[in-house]
Amino acid sequence: MRQRSFASDARLPSGFTNGISTVGNLREALEEQEERTELAEELLKKLADFDFSQELLKALEPRLPKFIYFDEYSTMPGRFSIPYIQNADEDSLDSHERTALAFLRLAGVDTQEFLEAEYEARRAALEAAAIQISDEVFEFWSQNKELEVDVDVDFKASNQDPQRITPFLEIRIRNNRHRVSLNFSERSTGFVWFFSFLAYFSEFRSRSEKLIILLDEPGLGLHAAAQADLLRFIDERLAPDHQVIYTTHSAFMVNPTQLEKARTVEDKDGEGTKISKEVLSVSRDTLFPLQASLGYQLSQTLFVGHDNLIVEGPSDIPYLQILSTYLCTQGRMSLDPRWVLVPAGGIDKIPTFIALLGTQLNLAVVLDVTARGNQKIDSMVKRGVLERGKLFPLTEITGGSEADIEDLFDPGFYLELLKGTGTANLKVKDLGSEASILKRVEQQLGRRFDHYQPAAYLQREQSRLLKKLSDKTIERFEQLFERINTALT
Repeated sequence: MRQRSFASDARLPSGFTNGISTVGNLREALEEQEERTELAEELLKKLADFDFSQELLKALEPRLPKFIYFDEYSTMPGRFSIPYIQNADEDSLDSHERTALAFLRLAGVDTQEFLEAEYEARRAALEAAAIQISDEVFEFWSQNKELEVDVDVDFKASNQDPQRITPFLEIRIRNNRHRVSLNFSERSTGFVWFFSFLAYFSEFRSRSEKLIILLDEPGLGLHAAAQADLLRFIDERLAPDHQVIYTTHSAFMVNPTQLEKARTVEDKDGEGTKISKEVLSVSRDTLFPLQASLGYQLSQTLFVGHDNLIVEGPSDIPYLQILSTYLCTQGRMSLDPRWVLVPAGGIDKIPTFIALLGTQLNLAVVLDVTARGNQKIDSMVKRGVLERGKLFPLTEITGGSEADIEDLFDPGFYLELLKGTGTANLKVKDLGSEASILKRVEQQLGRRFDHYQPAAYLQREQSRLLKKLSDKTIERFEQLFERINTALT
């Protein structure tokens, strides 16, 4: 584009630039001309001063996304010199001071002198800014609603640093429950982080540009419930308009319902730092926060949910959730959202779950059926511990003598999931017709395999794979969901 512009400006002969691919080639072609027009001479001078790197930057810079970075070192100080923050070169301010500048700008006192005679008006503006931020904090901060932020202005001189001149802004957090206040810097880091980030982010909120927000360990000073508040804030206030990327070592900062958004980071020998979405292939230490997140969610829902649907293993959960969501989008019968899915960890453990919780909660069971039957569960039904109407054997859907959740899919579709995970590359004709699909695959492989990997693969690639579901598969899952929903209280 640039070369054509040069050639057009100089009114070079038609076809002169044919075969010329770079600005350097154009300059060489012009220099080889024995007779050059005045415009061509001017063009040569332009090309002599032409800096390709600068031209490239000019073209790319307007298109680059705007990044903002915030970490624990960016929290606002509890006391700072207003004139120093106002008048210092912005690039010379450290991360704490940069957040303080954003707060002053929000209050409208970032560039004007702060005189003692104007104390009341300026303090009122600062208090209004603090209230505005506090109100937004408390929309998401569920831990202690008895906190409030106080601001005051101190005109006393400080001998610690002659550059930090009066007046100073003092920020304190008052706990109305205990009727005491602490300097902002001495308060628990969680609330301070939340308040500081909103002050810092207020400067960007009015802009129409889309941002990439980078947060370094945002939940570091927050306990588990407060981290859930922060996740909700990110999902509801930041993510709809901006891309948010944050790092964490905490299981509570991983949303177990959105694991497809998580990426693992590993420092591998001889390879350096690797970022991956393949959570099944990383080390145990790296995988632990994801496992803990799932475990925490299960422990919560197990005792909080009133209507609990027990399934044999963790691989059953993504299959049921994904298909339920898909059928719902198609206007068909889906799993009622009141159901809490609980993996028992194996068919032999299902009776234990029922015995422990069946008298307190509404329990239903999606039952994998084996050739040897499920005598313990049958016994519980006979003894009245579990109602027959809340037991849903998968064989009633498939019509076979054995069935796992995977048998609701067409065999060819499930084999495609196995191929996608690298577990096996089999064809339907390679398998027999007896037993469940899992047993037939394991018989062909001569070994057991991880049943969760195909479920995880479907979760990652669902937008592509769900289009391949057969009508029979959809009907089988719809029939199962319809039966299960009859067991709701």
